[in-house]
Amino acid sequence: MNRFCRVSFALLSFLSLGAWVDSAAAKSIFSFNGVGDTERRVDVRARGMGGAGRALADSLNFSSANPALLAAFSRAGLQSRFFVQRRSLNDGQRRHVVSDGDIGAFQLVLPVRNGIVLGAGLEPLTDLDFDLVRTVSSTSVPYELRVNATGGIQAFTIGLAHGWGRFLLGGNLSIISIGTIKETWTKDFGSVGPDGDLRSVLLDSNNRQISEHLNSEDRYVRTHSGAQPTLGAVYRRGGKWYFGASFRAPATITQTRILRNFFAEIGFEEETRSTLDLKMPASIGVGLAYRPGYRWLAALDFERAFWEKTEPGRYNTTDLAGGVLYRLGDPDSRRTRRRIELTAGAHYRSLYFKTGGNSQIGELGVSLGISLPFETRGAGSFRYVIEFGRRGDVTTHGASERFVMQTFSLSGWLN
Repeated sequence: MNRFCRVSFALLSFLSLGAWVDSAAAKSIFSFNGVGDTERRVDVRARGMGGAGRALADSLNFSSANPALLAAFSRAGLQSRFFVQRRSLNDGQRRHVVSDGDIGAFQLVLPVRNGIVLGAGLEPLTDLDFDLVRTVSSTSVPYELRVNATGGIQAFTIGLAHGWGRFLLGGNLSIISIGTIKETWTKDFGSVGPDGDLRSVLLDSNNRQISEHLNSEDRYVRTHSGAQPTLGAVYRRGGKWYFGASFRAPATITQTRILRNFFAEIGFEEETRSTLDLKMPASIGVGLAYRPGYRWLAALDFERAFWEKTEPGRYNTTDLAGGVLYRLGDPDSRRTRRRIELTAGAHYRSLYFKTGGNSQIGELGVSLGISLPFETRGAGSFRYVIEFGRRGDVTTHGASERFVMQTFSLSGWLN
């Protein structure tokens, strides 16, 4: 069964998107491709602004995309979030709808002495949500193939930053050792009847029945280990303008694959282990933020990730985001009850996935958010963000996907 293990991984990692679309009933065909759909490593406020905020060093930004942002914090804080998402896939003939949700991430900020700030967090790097149901009738023994893959790669991130006047510098290390990818491959053998439907019996070459059921099931658990460093810097000018930049170094992580084969009909069970090196891309990002006063704030971000160097056929990706924030209430920090924040933004990003027609998949989204302070002065806030977006095109890529994501966040402070 080692051969099947290699073949199955190749199918997930190397087959083009278009090869699956004609006969697939999928949760999200825009998330498999080996490691899944990459997560945007920004905090919830930045999500409400389209994903921008790489330069915004105002002691409220928990984003790990730029570790230099840590240096702006003067008090300890913690942010956690939960998200739910609804995806609707259209393959040109029918729609498939699925909903999922999970605890997203948490970030802890802890200022220490002499302007040094420590940060720690747990966050997802990729998300995997893929289903396939395909009838294979061109072989002498037809069967129905079912594939289900869930999970993703997560990292424990630790960071350190320091400020020197207008300049903030920082770095972090994402220790990849938590997230898993789980897959189940099931072959349901049978025969195709005159109407094209798959029968539940297996026939030999003389059309004699062999068995009512002779199915195979292969289960994979993929764990990961490795680390990826990031460096960042922020320059503050006049208290209104902020300029930020970050660089994430390329990294190679080790994927351990555990294969378990189950054949209930003949009582056979086997487990095999193998390893594979996965390459994570280098990326560079820049950001600009403008805060003229208490009421308004605007930010613009750009990021480029070099996925083409990780595997043939993949695309380099671009992420462009921009948004605004408007704050209600009184600037007096002692009056928090009406200090409500409203955010809005938009983003465009291209995806690294291979495609059958050599046309890169794009994603376009808009977001709206609101933040409500706790009644206890300075204790923290509750934030809600909703995002609407679309990936792919039916004509070009064979399928398109619409998504609605809701994110809930709690932020707390220690004075």
